[in-house]
Amino acid sequence: MIPDFSGDFLNFDGTKDGDIVEILSEGKVEFSENLKKDVYNIKVKHNEKVKTYSPSNSAGKILQQAFGMDDTNWKGKKFTVLHVDKKMLIRPIQEQKV
Repeated sequence: MIPDFSGDFLNFDGTKDGDIVEILSEGKVEFSENLKKDVYNIKVKHNEKVKTYSPSNSAGKILQQAFGMDDTNWKGKKFTVLHVDKKMLIRPIQEQKV
């Protein structure tokens, strides 16, 4: 057995460049004890594990541009994780229209 020490949050340390992540639900604003402020959290699936993703302002804008302003429509949408300069960036996967 290979233990999973990736934690409950989607972040640079727990991902690899090129990983695909699926959004499972609309986001929710929650208070972060660590940060001492409200953060916007989204439940996502990464490598068959449910995690919490707290997108930065720029990542949130990228998701809005790709999937629309209403996060209730994001369920089932996917994005690719990119590792650039020791930071985790995202690239939405656009659905192909047939």
